[in-house]
Amino acid sequence: MPDIQAIAHRLTRRTGEQSYSLSETSIDSATLAGRLISEVKPLFARRATKRYGRFADEASTFKGLLLNWLDNAQSFEAFTARALEQMAMLIEEQDLETDGHWLFATEELEHTRHLWIVNLKQRSGLSINADNAVSETDYVDFSKTGLCARLDLNDIHTPGRQRYLTLSFGFGDRQMQSALFEYFGFFDTVDTQADTERFMQAVDQYSASMPEENAKRFQKDVAEFCMEQSAQGEAVNYRELSAEVESVAEVSFDQFVAEQAPDINEEFIPDRSSLKKYIRYTGRTKEVSISFSNESLGKTISFDEHSETLTLRELPTSLIKQLKKK
Repeated sequence: MPDIQAIAHRLTRRTGEQSYSLSETSIDSATLAGRLISEVKPLFARRATKRYGRFADEASTFKGLLLNWLDNAQSFEAFTARALEQMAMLIEEQDLETDGHWLFATEELEHTRHLWIVNLKQRSGLSINADNAVSETDYVDFSKTGLCARLDLNDIHTPGRQRYLTLSFGFGDRQMQSALFEYFGFFDTVDTQADTERFMQAVDQYSASMPEENAKRFQKDVAEFCMEQSAQGEAVNYRELSAEVESVAEVSFDQFVAEQAPDINEEFIPDRSSLKKYIRYTGRTKEVSISFSNESLGKTISFDEHSETLTLRELPTSLIKQLKKK
């Protein structure tokens, strides 16, 4: 079981007014602290638009506070209170609006130690107690969670580490993004889209010698494997992928990459938007929306590049019925 320490503070800022409520002590229930983190982690893993990096060379106030805490110069509670006060000052300076609780939590496992900083929102609801009495209550609405930040505390002092700070924005964060990048002193070190596209180019080259049907199946299986890893918050290792995805080629995929594309990193973080086209082709205008599996192209669907037209066969029965009623 992980060792978790957590504390929550409240920050509200509307034009012309600002208030925050600081907690003096950590959440005293290990069970409740654990439940908060167990809700946040899968949500964080599922988000497709994460930014990976480190602190910029020019230290931010947040980094200074963090290092003081890690050096035992102040308590966890004092660190989080000062960190929220600094955030409130930045939001005030930039005339932004926000409302919600900020959860700070440390999670220690055998070989990892993470700091989570999460913007939680509440909503009103109803509850029924043991006496069947109905009352109003507020509860955390995890579907409206804003920023999720995760810091790998073991890697901050490790020379050469370029990916120990991950930021993931959520509900209502658009106006806050620039300020939060500045607050953390975030420096982007990973281009997930470029890494994914470079990897999938190697997949295309590898599958070029296969029969067309097998090639499309292999590309789709690879893309789905990468999407699944991303949904679990995991990176993709092409050697592990080679063992998981079936191939009809004479050489294994990992052997092909080692020989033909040695510049590709053995492990990368997949970008889901770059992978979707290997699973489904999609497009829309104001009048038409089209989506079909990549394996359908060349079978029940054909594309003429010169005239830029699609020909569809074996239409869905429900669509045929709708058309015949016209």
